[in-house]
Amino acid sequence: MSVIPVPRIASIEIPVSNLKRAVDWYCQFLGLELLGEYEQSWKEAMMQFPGHVAGVPTIYLVKTESDDRLGFYNTNRGYTQSIIDFYVPDLSAFHRKLASHGVKTNREHVVLNPGEISGFGFFDPDGNSLGATNAVFQGQAALSQSGVLA
Repeated sequence: MSVIPVPRIASIEIPVSNLKRAVDWYCQFLGLELLGEYEQSWKEAMMQFPGHVAGVPTIYLVKTESDDRLGFYNTNRGYTQSIIDFYVPDLSAFHRKLASHGVKTNREHVVLNPGEISGFGFFDPDGNSLGATNAVFQGQAALSQSGVLA
């Protein structure tokens, strides 16, 4: 049997109860950009990262009446695990921004030593478990704020 390679993730789909609130939240806290002009009749919204970097998946928000949300309980660590980890070069500043706006996180503070790799979990308004990390894994390149390869 031959393997057909899958070169990248195209889209990450996230369930939400209120699409407009979710669009606004993902724009405000993650800096995502909405594709198109929001319309009240929408049931889904496609969002992309700033700079439209090739190979970076889009975020597809899907309005649903279902209570299913992203996340699972990690019995090894004793907390709700994120499904998606976003790369954030300045974790401390990002954590402070979320905390100052009342966004629920799984850490009270994030203080890092220079060069330290870390992360933390946070939740969108619908309770989807998301993560932030400053890690750059083998084979990945760090992106600057403008979306240009660093």
